Amino acid sequence: MRLIIFLQIAILLSACSNSSELQPTNDSTYTFVMIHFEAGYKGRLDNDLPIDIPEEYHTMDFGWQEYLFETAEKVVQKADNYGFHLTLAFNPQWAEYILLDNAKINTVRLWQEQGHQIAFHHHSINHPDWNGYSNDPNAINNPIPFLGNVDEGLDFIRNLAVPASVSTAMIGGLPIDLPLSYENTSENLIFAGGSQYSSFELYGPLRSLKPHNVIKNNGAKITWVTHRQLTNGLNDFTVDEALEIFKTEYINMQNDEIYGIVFHCFDYKKTEETYNNWFEFINNNGNNVKTVNEVISNYKYEIPIEQL
Repeated sequence: MRLIIFLQIAILLSACSNSSELQPTNDSTYTFVMIHFEAGYKGRLDNDLPIDIPEEYHTMDFGWQEYLFETAEKVVQKADNYGFHLTLAFNPQWAEYILLDNAKINTVRLWQEQGHQIAFHHHSINHPDWNGYSNDPNAINNPIPFLGNVDEGLDFIRNLAVPASVSTAMIGGLPIDLPLSYENTSENLIFAGGSQYSSFELYGPLRSLKPHNVIKNNGAKITWVTHRQLTNGLNDFTVDEALEIFKTEYINMQNDEIYGIVFHCFDYKKTEETYNNWFEFINNNGNNVKTVNEVISNYKYEIPIEQL
């Protein structure tokens, strides 16, 4: 039995200061930025990508990746300018694309040496950006070509991340799409979660910023962390409106909360200055962005266990 649960706890945020200026938070604030690298697989085949790309890239097997790789380099360089460590959550197509080119492999190795973390990203068969990998038995009948089970996709990320392990992920379609290797491993894992609907009070209770653990049958644990969705695809907010909401929430967070932000590589291509603004905001508050693994490794509070 797969013991994956999803937790959304309403959190009470303290009132904002009457001052019009945001005040710095505690210097021990836990902060991460996860970037999702979408597959561009189903979207390219369906001609339904989240941003327009030149026609010649539509006909390339890894056209989505080819078009956006320079953007990936750009956002990592911006983080390096601040000494920030990003969590780079790749779909299999990104890893497969990079592994075809030694120069790109060396670029990713350099990112790792600079402190950035390679993580796994996956969407379910029902998502517009499905990557072709699924544990759903119906996937083989999907009009979009089925590429294999989720572990087969994860293997590309593992090959890219060597010698580091891939113990952090954001996986859609749980519990069906939980990789069997993740279910069976004795290694502790970290899963991130949180959509736009749990990021804004407009939609109901906010997802808690406090981490929690789930213990698997074999005794290993999965630590769940939350990320707020700062993307261009929000239904009721512009990305810049969301940015200001998150700045206020960040300023008022409790010491045992972890503030995670998630956006896509293509978001940075579209509105680079918004995300540079977030980096500058964190820096001006005297804080530092760490990888998800670093944040949990350095977290000094007890993490509660959530029981089924």
